[in-house]
Amino acid sequence: MSESQQPSAQPYPPASPYGAPQAAPHGALQQGPPSHGAPAAAKPLGRTAFLVAVATAGLGLLFSMITPFLYTSGNYDVADSLGAVIGILLLLGGIAGSVLAILALRRPAPHLLAAIALGIAGSLVVGRVLTWMSSLLYYFF
Repeated sequence: MSESQQPSAQPYPPASPYGAPQAAPHGALQQGPPSHGAPAAAKPLGRTAFLVAVATAGLGLLFSMITPFLYTSGNYDVADSLGAVIGILLLLGGIAGSVLAILALRRPAPHLLAAIALGIAGSLVVGRVLTWMSSLLYYFF
């Protein structure tokens, strides 16, 4: 009796030295950590949230620098009405930046810009709400 000798097929290729990457066998799913490249749709959302938050904070700082000049020139009505409009824009920009940042943080991507945007936009929203609450209390008491 002679047994036919068949070459033994290895289910996986031999391990490569020094942790070099290997090609996956045909038909096998490659497992491992995700690549360092971010999905195309996730990274711009965090960047957009960051830009919205920084632009909104810059608008608030610009108005804070202009306000003393409006008061010293005697334009109290202009300063008050411009302050109300800027306050609403700051609140809306802060909310938009917060929502975009939260959406970007839920996606698998680098989260640094989204986290910074959430911090800036969140502080804008909290600051604006506290400013309006203190003004409201000042008018009543």
